[in-house]
Amino acid sequence: MKLYCGIVIKKDEINITVIDERQNEVLNENVPNKADSVIATLSPHRQDLETIVMEADKDPRWLITALTEAGFSNVHTIS
Repeated sequence: MKLYCGIVIKKDEINITVIDERQNEVLNENVPNKADSVIATLSPHRQDLETIVMEADKDPRWLITALTEAGFSNVHTIS
């Protein structure tokens, strides 16, 4: 099953939402503003994730780098 992830980086937390091909919500969770929290939350879905798109008030390069180094691909930002 193909999954799609949206991430919103906020000041104090990160919201992670994952949906499937039919736009059914698979995951919607707020995690601490730390890369390891995001990686741990997404790891069970790693094989099925088609893309990760993130929106951030501040520069999200730190999280893009961490996700890429952890083996996640197709990570993008939107403004």
